[in-house]
Amino acid sequence: MAKENKKAEQPEIADENSEIGQLREILFGQTNREFQQQLSRLENKFDEQFKALSHQLEDNVNQLTASLDQHVKTLSAQLSDDSHQHQRAEEELKGLHDTLRSELEVAEAAAQDDTSKLASKLSKELDEMETLFNQRHEALLARLQQVTDELSTSKTDRKTLASLLSTMATNLATDQS
Repeated sequence: MAKENKKAEQPEIADENSEIGQLREILFGQTNREFQQQLSRLENKFDEQFKALSHQLEDNVNQLTASLDQHVKTLSAQLSDDSHQHQRAEEELKGLHDTLRSELEVAEAAAQDDTSKLASKLSKELDEMETLFNQRHEALLARLQQVTDELSTSKTDRKTLASLLSTMATNLATDQS
């Protein structure tokens, strides 16, 4: 029975709805249509402005992308140039390093050669001086022996002998200096 009441109420509600709809149309119909037209115009205007803003945003994004691409290309070129300059500077420094190393090796070899020549010359001069000293020493010893022999044979007095030995000692001391 409840189902039958619901079915009976539905046609009444539909009639009331259609009456309310007609009443609404009479009272608010013109205003509602104007409102719908105004809403439609606003939607159209909104769509147009949205499309314009979308197009403008797309243009701005394209310009920004082009600008960024240009900056990236410029920076890439500058980085490449800097890299080449750095590489050239590195090669120049390496060349300079190699040149300085070879010059240092040549200078070291020349210094060693000069040192060995100087040592050789010094050794030679020392040998010459030693030979000269030995010769003079031998000559003095020979002279001393000769004077001693002469004194023994000539029996000179003691004062003369002392004077002669003193002179020889002085000569020996000056020769050694």
